Amino acid sequence: MSSALAQRMVLFAIYAFAGWLLETSYASIRERRFVNRGFLGGPFCPIYGFAALLIIAVAARAGARLDDPLVRGLVIVLVSALLVTWLEYATGWVLDRVFHRKWWDYQGRKMNIGGYVCVEYSLLWGALAFVLAELIHPAILLLLTHLPSWFDIIAAWIILLYFAIDTGVSVSREWQRKHSSGLHRLKLR
Repeated sequence: MSSALAQRMVLFAIYAFAGWLLETSYASIRERRFVNRGFLGGPFCPIYGFAALLIIAVAARAGARLDDPLVRGLVIVLVSALLVTWLEYATGWVLDRVFHRKWWDYQGRKMNIGGYVCVEYSLLWGALAFVLAELIHPAILLLLTHLPSWFDIIAAWIILLYFAIDTGVSVSREWQRKHSSGLHRLKLR
């Protein structure tokens, strides 16, 4: 495994954990009880990891091509908002089609598409993308540079193993839930 790929996997895990923490904290405060806001059993929301990697790529390309900080910031916000909205729509649609369950639903929000995305959250993702690209990601990279060179590769293998196991267990759990609820409905008829 290359060190660049290993670093991306470590960043993915950091941002997937941060997303889980954000989502779980928000939902737990709203519902006044602990709510695990992820598809996985563990403390990670992979959609945030993937979104962060997309945003980082957009910011790197914009930074390399755009000298004006205002234009660069607008490009990061707009392009990231579009990409993250697409990712959120695709993820929500796939989860709904495969498991017949929604992990989020924007039906009550204005200008939503199928309840999977809405303009309000797309704008929020764009603003968060800017904060990630300009403040959070540079600080995290700075912290990672102080770690030994072997850390990323070992951590990446551990992350890969963890996500493979958690994904397998979580897919199995949801598959069983889907089919047991379907059988339950058949028995009631």
